[in-house]
Amino acid sequence: MQIRTKLTLQFALLVSAIMLVAFVTVYLLRLNYVEQEFYKRLRHKAITTCELLVKVEGVDSKLLRKIDKTNYDVLYNENLTIYDHANNELYTSNESLYYHITPEILDEIRLEKEVQFSEDNAKIIGILYTDRFNRVVCVAGAEDKSGQEELKSLFRILTGMYFGLIGLVVMAGWYFAGQAMKPISNAIGQVNQIYPKLIDQRLSVQNPKDEIGQLTSTFNTLLDRIGEVFRLQNLFISNVSHELKNPLMRMGAQLDVALLKDRSEAEYQQTLLSVREDIRDLGQLSETLLELAKVNDQNRTLIYTDVRIDEIVWEARELLLKAESSYQVQVQFLSTIEDDNQLIVKANHHLMKTAIVNLMENGCKFSPNHQVVVDVFPKENLIEVRFTNTGIVISPKDLPYIFQPFYRSDNTATIKGYGVGLSLVERIAKLHGSSIQATSEDASQTTFFSLLIPYHFSEHLS
Repeated sequence: MQIRTKLTLQFALLVSAIMLVAFVTVYLLRLNYVEQEFYKRLRHKAITTCELLVKVEGVDSKLLRKIDKTNYDVLYNENLTIYDHANNELYTSNESLYYHITPEILDEIRLEKEVQFSEDNAKIIGILYTDRFNRVVCVAGAEDKSGQEELKSLFRILTGMYFGLIGLVVMAGWYFAGQAMKPISNAIGQVNQIYPKLIDQRLSVQNPKDEIGQLTSTFNTLLDRIGEVFRLQNLFISNVSHELKNPLMRMGAQLDVALLKDRSEAEYQQTLLSVREDIRDLGQLSETLLELAKVNDQNRTLIYTDVRIDEIVWEARELLLKAESSYQVQVQFLSTIEDDNQLIVKANHHLMKTAIVNLMENGCKFSPNHQVVVDVFPKENLIEVRFTNTGIVISPKDLPYIFQPFYRSDNTATIKGYGVGLSLVERIAKLHGSSIQATSEDASQTTFFSLLIPYHFSEHLS
């Protein structure tokens, strides 16, 4: 069911329920008023008849009946009967009509002074009339034909108004629900036109203060993120294709040259060594890309345990030096570390070691002497692992982009690499609730990378 239809039905049900309660209340109030007015007329007739019979000399039942016949204010099926103290009938206005009046009812009237009741369609009132000499009971009854017709007319009017107003409410509800949902319909139309050709187009926000405007703004923010994801994906594919193409073309070119003519054993060996170096580079790139894909997998469950950061640093150093014997990694710890618990953090052992290896390799690669200094600083809420190297510095314009995949600054074009390592480090840091910071001092030709690892963090970080 569409929201517009649902809103219309809910609005119609609410208003119809309110109108039903209001109309029923009006009808019941009118019913009670008509009934009480009719009993008031009966009471007035009963008292007037009793006063004529009891107080006025010379008025007996025969004369009183003649007086009643000349009265034009006679109700439908009216009968008025007067009883004495012994329940004897002193007077009746209509001998052809009698209501069922028992001695018990008369006694109740004498006890209560006034009693109202009904018999079939007739309403009856009994009153006790007393003067200085007589004590009589007067019972007056009749059918309220005019009142019933009035109530029937009121019922028809209210019923007609009720269903008529429901129709108006449904039409009004449908119209106003359509007006309320119009911005959403416009947004749906705009969304259908956005993808895939107009990915940079955004939804128009009519009223940023209402809920629909806020929803549209949120959707625009989501489109910005999706657009950025598409951009990064296209950039990633383009860069990966380029990085894979270069070594493959080099290998193919070297093999083609080697096959052009017979060569010496030393030349063939040199060609094979060059091809093996390219294959090694491809393998390293593939392994780094696989690691990057793993840490970007939202559905992958990582296991975090308590690990010693000093042990991970030494393991990373050993792993790097096995792969690159020309690299130098100097590890330093503060002499003020007195408690081993200052070196324990909650982390994924493999990923944290991968991040530290990449930071060590990055420092050695861009240092003329292939040396990096690693300092570990335990602090109050976190551990800082700082990587310092001298040589090529990062220019201020490049600093905001160095953690993007495949980004390489102009001054590092001559150094072998793919620009994936730092992106992998940043992602691993985020998975650990950590942060990575980079600074360069042009005067001292020094570059610092600081990995800030908290002691405690939420394991549900994206």
